[in-house]
Amino acid sequence: MFIRSIHLENFRNYGRLDLDVGPSVNIFYGNNAQGKTNLVEGIYVASSITSHRTSKDSDLIKFGENEYKAGLDLTDDDGSDVHLVSGYYSEKSSLSRSGRPGRILIADNAPVDKISDYIGICNIVIFAPEDLNIVKNAPAFRRKFLNTLISKVSPSYFNLLTNYSRLLAQKNALLKSIKPNSKSDLTDQQLDFWDFSLAESSAEIILKRYRFAKLISDTASKHHGSISGGKENLSIEYNTVFGVVGALETFLTKNSKYDDYMGKGLSEGDYGRIKGIISDLVLAKLKSVRNYDIEKHISSIGIHRDDILIKLDDLEMKKFSSQGQQRTAALALKLSELEIIKMFVSSTPILILDDVFSELDKTRRLSLVQAMKGAQIFITCTDKNMIGEEIDAIEGANKTEFYKVDGGIITKEA
Repeated sequence: MFIRSIHLENFRNYGRLDLDVGPSVNIFYGNNAQGKTNLVEGIYVASSITSHRTSKDSDLIKFGENEYKAGLDLTDDDGSDVHLVSGYYSEKSSLSRSGRPGRILIADNAPVDKISDYIGICNIVIFAPEDLNIVKNAPAFRRKFLNTLISKVSPSYFNLLTNYSRLLAQKNALLKSIKPNSKSDLTDQQLDFWDFSLAESSAEIILKRYRFAKLISDTASKHHGSISGGKENLSIEYNTVFGVVGALETFLTKNSKYDDYMGKGLSEGDYGRIKGIISDLVLAKLKSVRNYDIEKHISSIGIHRDDILIKLDDLEMKKFSSQGQQRTAALALKLSELEIIKMFVSSTPILILDDVFSELDKTRRLSLVQAMKGAQIFITCTDKNMIGEEIDAIEGANKTEFYKVDGGIITKEA
């Protein structure tokens, strides 16, 4: 799949943009703060709905406007045309009903009601300076990385997350409504209902996250070894509700089901058994902290606090690594994302490199481009002449298109 044209309306600094692009390598160059990153962010939002830079849709609306749209015209691997539009409107927009903000999703000129039906139509992997947050910042960044990857190859996973978030919000609302020293049998029964539902939902998400955390660990370790010359060992560990990972690993080992779990998947019977074990463990943990949660009006335990521990030679990188090591690890994680999507999806993902060449040394840059064979690529940079050797290493670079970006005006070179 490749993009033929990009359409932005009231997106960041673009009032209206309609741009045809090439099927191979597209390079957007120009000074900082001219709109290069905004452009590729628009491409990513059009395919993935969310931004890699902000969690607030309202941040993407052009100043003084009330809605944005980001659209792509694509050609699928079978030669058919695909048209996607992802948009958002504020409560002040004429599109708003009852003064509420909302989302616009369109595929082939037809409205899409479920986000899970939209995600995965066009897969894009983006490399950006913000990727360092995955390694060095809070667990929320690593959960987002993991959730985004799983959703791309298994759209139904997004529904699991949505259901869990809804259940958690309802339980938290109940916790906040309980006044001090007013706990009763009724509140216990209500909390029993929400905890049981959360435990059931958690078990399904944990089974997905553990599997993909293992896949990320295996593939990222391989890429990291290649970049670092095998001098350091990168590993990923999934961290969730205490005791759950141990129970899952014991079940898989004892029943010789690890290869099935990582490959074709567990049988319906085995899946039901391990899901029940995990659900019971989570439920017990939720009940064990109930009095504390009532006192603090929070859900102190649950998969909303999950993390993936990124380690270098068995030391957690968030605490014990240099900036250069963090960059290498972030690059290995993104290369892992690319490889895993290729495992599950027949179509090669589209790649975006947003101002990353300036952040990487020559070895890392070449490692990156060597993974790009056969993909459509979008690159942003300040100086197009600084990445000549890397472009030459990309398959199909003879079809490279150059675009100058200046104050939101994009000019294609002849």
